[in-house]
Amino acid sequence: MIAVPISDTRRSVGPRLQSFAFAALCFLAFFSMTDLGGQFKPEYGAVLATLLLIPAWRVAWPELLKQPVARWLALFVVFAIAHAVYAAAIFPSLPFAKQMSAAAEPVRLAVFSCVVGWWLSLMPRRMPLLFALMIAGLLIAVVAYMPWPEMSQVWGGRIRPRFGMPENLGGLLAALGGWLSLCLLLKAWNSHGRFGRRRGLMSLCLLAYVGSFSALLFSQSRGAWLAFAATLPVAIVGLGFWWKQGGRSAVPWLPLLSIGVVSLLLVLGARDIVAKRFAGAEQLMPHAIVTADDATPTALGTASYGVSAPGAKAAGSGDAKRTADANNLAVSARMVLYRFGVERWKERPLLGWGLRTTSTLIANAGLVLDGQRHAHLHSAYLDALVGMGLVGAGLLAVFLALAARELWLAWRSGVVSSVAFAMVAGCIGIVLVANGFDSLVWRYDYTRAPLEIVFGCCIAYGLIRRRRAAAD
Repeated sequence: MIAVPISDTRRSVGPRLQSFAFAALCFLAFFSMTDLGGQFKPEYGAVLATLLLIPAWRVAWPELLKQPVARWLALFVVFAIAHAVYAAAIFPSLPFAKQMSAAAEPVRLAVFSCVVGWWLSLMPRRMPLLFALMIAGLLIAVVAYMPWPEMSQVWGGRIRPRFGMPENLGGLLAALGGWLSLCLLLKAWNSHGRFGRRRGLMSLCLLAYVGSFSALLFSQSRGAWLAFAATLPVAIVGLGFWWKQGGRSAVPWLPLLSIGVVSLLLVLGARDIVAKRFAGAEQLMPHAIVTADDATPTALGTASYGVSAPGAKAAGSGDAKRTADANNLAVSARMVLYRFGVERWKERPLLGWGLRTTSTLIANAGLVLDGQRHAHLHSAYLDALVGMGLVGAGLLAVFLALAARELWLAWRSGVVSSVAFAMVAGCIGIVLVANGFDSLVWRYDYTRAPLEIVFGCCIAYGLIRRRRAAAD
């Protein structure tokens, strides 16, 4: 079936159904990066958007099935079910229901991305509004959960606020919020209309960036800091190049300079936080390597790892020494988990152990690192390899690559502006870098939901590109 132009598709669906779908996507976006109560699960919006596809099945399903991403998703769903059966067979202590529940998490991410993508392909102009809702939800959570009476200790790095979720997850979402705020600021700068309205939008975007960047600093997540610092310069240089290539009169130096100055001032204001998190950095890698080499795993059920016992305290005198030792222990714990994960993966390299099995493997090995038990390997890539093996991790990687390819081809064909391309690509880059040091891709509702919108944008642009090609 040939894809119909976007105008014909809209007429086939009808304005009322589109309005309901947009309301569902707004719910998903607003609660995608916050936890304001268990009754407001962000994926409720994605479920409603999926149900709304039923009346539009004559138009939606043929278009989605023509997408390489959707066809590959069907293959991954079949693999996930078969792999859950396999994992339950090799690890009988975890039944099929638990294995299937864990396998359903990446499946939900992929399925809801396709659903969100199809609806967004009918309303591409509303994508910035969804991103703005994501930022608004994040900032409301920051305001609601911030320990305001103890702000002096937060700025001093002595208190690490959680924002209703694990600190590293909060850091990742704050990094996404900061990047989206920056891109929306550039979009507002480049928009047409009255100067007063543009100035108001730019002020809101700059304020949102200040809030998001502050939350990023307060999260004390070094992985999120690295992801943001690695992605921001590359994306800005690329934007400047595309801006010139597109024949624009001038690069938007004023908003970029404003962002640079604000970021520098906030980092200087939070210098105690940064100093504490990087205390002992000159000893991090040597300490981690020595500790990892000292680890002597025996059988799978028992192991002796020389990092720390439960409740153990860092040795040394003085706050600086204790902080440095704590940082070293945190890195050392990750190095031990990485080595443990590689050893487990080598035992079953093709199909792995099962996504739900990884936490049990760590628990059975008696790994109590840095005074706490770990439920994952602190690397989404290693978790995928140990959980699904090369086959499952490869299938998932191809799905993500196909989604990113849709974004790239849409930009090359002129469907996507450079700012919109950078907005989505930057989010993907931040997530990819941050998940090298933690496992946050699909483990929580509040990392799946924003990615469902980000990957949904990629799929939406691919659908729009194919409709335009068919119309021509």
